[in-house]
Amino acid sequence: MEMKINTKGKLWVDIAASAVWCLFVLIVTGCSFALMNPVRIIILILGFAGFSYLILKNEGAGKEARITAVVTILAIGVRTLYVLYTGAGQRQHDVAEFDAYYGLNYHSEYIEYLLENHRLLNEDIREHYQFYHPPLTHIASAVFFGIYRKIAPSYAHNWDALQSLSLFYSLVTLAILKKFTGLWNLSPKGKTVAYLTVALLPQFIYFAGALNNDPLAVLFAVASLYLALVWYNDEKKSFLKLMGMSLCIGLGMMAKLSAGLIAVPIAFIMIKAFFESKTKLRMFFEYVAFLIVCAPLGLWYQVRNYILWKVPFTFVARPDVVENPQFLVAPMPFWNRFLAFGDDVDYNIITETLYSACFDDEYYRDYMPLALIGYFLLAAFTVLVITMVLNFIFTWIKERSMMNLVMTILLVSQLASYVIFCFDYPYTCTMAFRYIVPTIVAGAYYSGKSMDKAPHLMGLITKGAVYAVAIFSFILYCLAWLLDFRTA
Repeated sequence: MEMKINTKGKLWVDIAASAVWCLFVLIVTGCSFALMNPVRIIILILGFAGFSYLILKNEGAGKEARITAVVTILAIGVRTLYVLYTGAGQRQHDVAEFDAYYGLNYHSEYIEYLLENHRLLNEDIREHYQFYHPPLTHIASAVFFGIYRKIAPSYAHNWDALQSLSLFYSLVTLAILKKFTGLWNLSPKGKTVAYLTVALLPQFIYFAGALNNDPLAVLFAVASLYLALVWYNDEKKSFLKLMGMSLCIGLGMMAKLSAGLIAVPIAFIMIKAFFESKTKLRMFFEYVAFLIVCAPLGLWYQVRNYILWKVPFTFVARPDVVENPQFLVAPMPFWNRFLAFGDDVDYNIITETLYSACFDDEYYRDYMPLALIGYFLLAAFTVLVITMVLNFIFTWIKERSMMNLVMTILLVSQLASYVIFCFDYPYTCTMAFRYIVPTIVAGAYYSGKSMDKAPHLMGLITKGAVYAVAIFSFILYCLAWLLDFRTA
C-alpha cells in the first residue's frame, strides 16, 4: 500500500489526555460561561498552559513538529472556548431545550427519557421525530448525566455539562485525524498541510458542542477507517485490530445508521486483503466473526423497530413542511440543484454545502465584524475545495497507489450517497456538510499530496488556502460569542 506507519506516540495516550482535559474543563467551568468567575478563569488558563506545554514536549523537535503542536493547541483551545460560550440549547440540530416537553420528539427529550425511565421508548418511533435514531449517543449522555447529577446534585439542571462529552468526542477525532497523516507517505510539509486541513475545520469546532449524534458517529467512522488501514498494513493481519474495526463500525451505526457508509472503503480493503492472503480459510472465519460483532451492534435497533412497528430499515424522519414550508425544495430540473446561483437560491447543493461547512446553520451577516471574517472564510474554503478536486486529479496522474484508491472510494461513496439523499429528501435542511464529514479525510490526503504530486503553483495555492481557512476559522470561532450578546 506504500504506507509508512508513523509509530511515534500512542493513540491511547492522546485519548487519555483528551479525557483528562475534558474532565478538568467540566470540573472547573461546568462547561458554561454562566458558572465562570475570575478564580475559575485563572485555574482554566493555568491548566490549559500546562496542557499546552505537555503537547509541545510530546510532539518533539523540528519545524513541522512544532507547527503540529501549535495547531493542536489552537484546535483544542478554540473547541474548549466554543463549548464554554455555547449552551446546551444553542447552535444545535434538533436538540431543542432540556427540561421542556415537546411531545417526545427531540434529542434532548430522547436523553431525558432514557435518564428517567432507563428503557427505550415503547412507541412507534415514526411518531416521535428524532427517536428514529439508534440510541448510543443518547444512552451515553443519559448515563453520564445521571452520574454527574449524583456527584454534583446542585447542578442537576446544568445540561451544558453534557458538552464535555461532545468535546471529548471531538478531541479524540482530532487525535485520530492526526494519526492519519502518518499513514499517507507524505513529506513533512505535506503532513502539516494535511493535518491543518482538518484540525481547525469549522465543522469539527461545531461538533465540540453538538449534543446530537453526529460527533460520536463521525468519531467511530473515522476510527474504523484508520484501524482498517493499519490492519491492512500489518503483515499478520491482527485479529484484534479486525475486531476493533468491527466494533467501531457497529458502534458508529448504533449512534447513527449512516455511519455505516464508511464500510464501503473498508469492504474494499478487506476484499483486497482476502485475495492477497495465503491463509484464506482462517481469514474467512475471522470475517465471519467480524460480521457477528458488527451486524448486531449496527442493526439491532432497526430490527427492533421493524419487528414492533414494521418501520423500514432506512426510515428517515421528514420535517413538517406544513408548519415549516420554507424547508421544502420545489420540484425543478436536476441541474438547477447544482448550477443555479443567486441571493434567493437556497436549493443549490454545492453552495449550501460549502456554506454549512463554514457556518453550520448560523447567520453572521447582520454583524459586520463577524460577517467580514466569515466572508473571507467562505472564500478561502471554496478555493480549498477547488484545489482538492484538482489535487485529486494530479495525484492520480502521478501516483496509482492502494491508498489513493481507498481515498477515492471514500470520497465517491460519501458524495454519491449525499447527492441521492438530497434528492430523495428535497429539503433545505438536507444540504449540510455534517452529513459528509468523512470526505474531509480524503480532502486532507489530497491537500497533503499536493506538496509532492501537484505543480509548484498548485501546491502554493493549496497551502495558502489551507492556512487561510485555518486562520479565519480560528478567529471567527474565537469571536462568535459576540453574536450572542448582540442578539440577546
